[in-house]
Amino acid sequence: MARYLRRGLAAACAAMAGFVFLPGPAAAAPPPSQVDQRLFLYNENGQAPVAPGGSVTFVMTATGVPEKVPQHLTVVLELPEGVTFRSAGNEHAAGPCVPDDTERKVTCTTAAPVADAGWRVTTDFAEDLPLGRYVTAEARLTTEIPDPEQSNNVSSTDVFVTTSGDMSVTISAPPGPWQVGSSFDARISVHNSGPYRSPADMRSVVSPYSLSYTGWPEGCVADPGLMYCTIPVVEAGDTYSFTVRFKVTEFDEEPITLSPEITPLAPDTDPANNKATYRADITKPSPSPSPTHTGGGSGTGGGEPGLPITGAPAWSLALFGLGLLIAGAGALFVARRRGA
Repeated sequence: MARYLRRGLAAACAAMAGFVFLPGPAAAAPPPSQVDQRLFLYNENGQAPVAPGGSVTFVMTATGVPEKVPQHLTVVLELPEGVTFRSAGNEHAAGPCVPDDTERKVTCTTAAPVADAGWRVTTDFAEDLPLGRYVTAEARLTTEIPDPEQSNNVSSTDVFVTTSGDMSVTISAPPGPWQVGSSFDARISVHNSGPYRSPADMRSVVSPYSLSYTGWPEGCVADPGLMYCTIPVVEAGDTYSFTVRFKVTEFDEEPITLSPEITPLAPDTDPANNKATYRADITKPSPSPSPTHTGGGSGTGGGEPGLPITGAPAWSLALFGLGLLIAGAGALFVARRRGA
């Protein structure tokens, strides 16, 4: 009995010890001492221009990279001259946005600690803003937790102010056709008929792929069969031109096709002249002539000269051989008769 009592007492002590040393709930990890938070500012309509008296909605987003740590964030949006705050009502916003007395400085905050935040601010552009000019909005982010990389806490975006105008593109080059190995120059021109200055984007078809080229200006990026270019601001009445040298490196059944097409940043009143095309055939190479052999006789094989035939003609040799056969047959007949 005493033995069972001792065993029960030992079990109870072990249970008490396990209870005493049982680990409690893990303590919450302390927040990191630094978090890299990044800010992005952009026009809701991308690169679309705005006319004087129009409106633009700016979108701001802040996100932690790579860590997602909730914290309070503050973003201050600075608007350019002639652009003022209209509203910031959005149910998905991380918190309120409040303008100052000038309505050109807007402060946006978070209503609660968040890892990612976003705001939308709608603005008005004045009627007297100069046309054909970019205006720049800039936003700055302030974090609650120290940020080791401050350079990505600032973001800006440009908006082009303009109304409609007319831009066009042309291409000129010799008519061809072109032989393999030949080169030619093609001149591409972008003209702005006005009434306002404007930049443009250009997409050019280059076919066949085997064409090599040099001379595309800075701001052009190649893709197989295509060339994408950013055309700088062209003043009203001016023309932006450049020359590209093309080389035909191999034959192709399809003709050479060069087709630049522009997309003006300003609304265009005549899209029909925004594309131009040049075509020219490639001359098919002539087949190579077969080599001519110049041997010294009528021999054959490998182009080696044959030996000349000398001696008696072939027909006399044949008759001489036939005579020998007949004489041999007669001698054999006579020998058999004598033996009989």
